[in-house]
Amino acid sequence: MKKTQIVIHLMPYEIDWFEWQAKQLKQCSHFLEEDDYIISDITLNLNFVDWHTSSIPKDYFIKKFNQIIETCFDWCNETIIDINDDNTCNGCADKRRSTIQKTTADQLIYLDCDLIFTPFTLKLLLDSAKQVVSEYFIISPQIPKLWDASWHVLMNNAYQDVIWDNKTFIDPYTVITTSYGQLKLNPINVFKLGGGWFNLFSTNLLKLIGVPESFGPYGPDDTFIMFGCDIMKSKNYNVQQYVIENLVVSENHKYRVNPYIDFIKNKNDRESFRTDSEKNLHIELNNLHHRL
Repeated sequence: MKKTQIVIHLMPYEIDWFEWQAKQLKQCSHFLEEDDYIISDITLNLNFVDWHTSSIPKDYFIKKFNQIIETCFDWCNETIIDINDDNTCNGCADKRRSTIQKTTADQLIYLDCDLIFTPFTLKLLLDSAKQVVSEYFIISPQIPKLWDASWHVLMNNAYQDVIWDNKTFIDPYTVITTSYGQLKLNPINVFKLGGGWFNLFSTNLLKLIGVPESFGPYGPDDTFIMFGCDIMKSKNYNVQQYVIENLVVSENHKYRVNPYIDFIKNKNDRESFRTDSEKNLHIELNNLHHRL
């Protein structure tokens, strides 16, 4: 029996997104079987907010978070909960690094709170993983058209002629309720992913590549994985990414709202963390190259 750990990191302003995501996962649970062992691993990050100048107390978010866990995650075999206010987790890179170091699961799924997916997504990923014999692998759903042509390797064919506009986003609910055709697990010849888009990783892969400490709370850990897999392949590791053709997920840009923006005040700038960490990307890739 393989154990799968679903890793979620959320900020207080994402609590409502997390609630409807939790309900999506609850729907997913109805398609699982007895040998599908699921660990939910969820951190509510309270460290970014200056609670002294915020008009909504952190107890509000703690209470709502606990209620969501109690009502929506009773289906999991294990649930790991971290309400973090001691600065040991200041961002999703911290969360992922810690999980990789501590986990005993066979495979990990990173999940962002703004992702929309069908009730079959989790089961299809788990069943696909059973078909893979490689020790080091990534399995990804498809996505609609995004940004530039480098993402087309993940794009479903139905979106080839769509003109992507970052101001007029595709309706995510149309995306996940569209019938695309027969499902098929396909290997791809590059490594491409968005960190929290329901990718399933073999734990062996993530433990080998890791999330460098120099990336801090927020960093290019998804980019590091992509280039890290290229390095592994150049050194003859049997590493492969697969895409489940016609299983499509979508970020929720169109309906994503933040009602808390005027009521909780951030004390840190996430983008400054990310900018600082990106300076270390090439150094860490060089370190990984020598380590492997």
